[in-house]
Amino acid sequence: MMSILDQPISASPNQSDDSDESDATLDDIEILQGHPLQRVPARRDSDSGESSTSANSDVIYDIDFDQLIDDLLAEEPFPLSETRNTVAVEASSPEANDSMLIKRLHRTSPELLILLRLNQRELRHDPWNPTPHIICAIPRDEYVFICLQRLLEFNKPPLHNVANYVDFFRQVLEGLTFLHEHNIALLGCRELGSYMVDLGPETASGSSASVESFDRTRYPVRYYFADLPNACEFESSSHSDAQDAFRQDVQDCALMMRHLAANVPTISQKLSTLVNAMQTGTFDADASRKLFEALCKSFTSSTFEIVVPPMDFDEQVVILPPIISQRAGLGSPGLPVAASVPDLRLEVQVDDGLPNHNGRKLMRTISLSRKLKLKSNTLDPIASPLLGSAASSSPSSSPRTRARSAEPPTVESRLSSGLGRLTIEDGEELEEVE
Repeated sequence: MMSILDQPISASPNQSDDSDESDATLDDIEILQGHPLQRVPARRDSDSGESSTSANSDVIYDIDFDQLIDDLLAEEPFPLSETRNTVAVEASSPEANDSMLIKRLHRTSPELLILLRLNQRELRHDPWNPTPHIICAIPRDEYVFICLQRLLEFNKPPLHNVANYVDFFRQVLEGLTFLHEHNIALLGCRELGSYMVDLGPETASGSSASVESFDRTRYPVRYYFADLPNACEFESSSHSDAQDAFRQDVQDCALMMRHLAANVPTISQKLSTLVNAMQTGTFDADASRKLFEALCKSFTSSTFEIVVPPMDFDEQVVILPPIISQRAGLGSPGLPVAASVPDLRLEVQVDDGLPNHNGRKLMRTISLSRKLKLKSNTLDPIASPLLGSAASSSPSSSPRTRARSAEPPTVESRLSSGLGRLTIEDGEELEEVE
């Protein structure tokens, strides 16, 4: 066996703050458990005796994923297309915790390499990593089918109070900081469809009843950047193309925050200082995160409890003119491309009976039978800090552990001919199985 990425992975930008003060905005004060500014703790190593509970039962890791993908390919009509690259697979029974997402990516897709890289052990442990967790990856011809933990649209169920909004904004800014530290940008931050949430084991089956009854005030949740069709990894953070892309992400994030905060007048005026600084390009992601936390610390505890009327975000997508950015791939010069490619989890104006919102098609959910592998040495995710979702962990004051690494490989070096099935084995890393 060998790991998917057989070379060290890239370091954070040189200008990132390596000192202990970089994360000091929350670590220097005592915040009560459950506070919306309380960070999700870093996951522990398996030998520490401490681990987070997975959002998924171990049954999901004993599935015959090769057969599952074969069954998906046999579906009529085929649920995936060039404009819909992700489907949700419903649980095999109301009691089962085996619901998941399946994303189809081309072998040469930069998004595929980014997903694989950010699911490596050290990076996957970082509590700021907003990348969905890979369960398994199956190559088929020129495509790779990525099986991901089950996620839901970020506003399902609706954000209920000020604390929910603060928690969402905080995690988005932490995720944006993490991705920029690793030279990844052009993230589509203004697209609400890019964000998804893991509600934890209480809703692992994905049933509508469990989702509708979920109470965000009782259980911490994790938000993810789940769709990155334009994402790009830059060779150097100091390159002008990278700086332009980082700035664009921060400005897009500001537009998204302004749009959502308009539904929360209690905090929108105070956050306008931050949003204005982000939109003018004077703040990077980490500076925006720190100012956001500083502003929110001035809120009284009663402010966080204020109920916010439900808002149908599907009907109020942020619509802006196309933006041309300089996009640089691994080992390639910057090329001008449009950063307005549609969200590939959604289908546009196709009359197949599924609901539409402003011409945008909701993610399709399909049913596939499950078959178990005859033999399995896969890790029980309940005992693994690597596989579990931190959404079910109680928040603590544990400081963030920053992930560091070296230069990334090319897509071709990892997705060449003869690639075996990719899965999570032995509690360590994604492995390649011949």
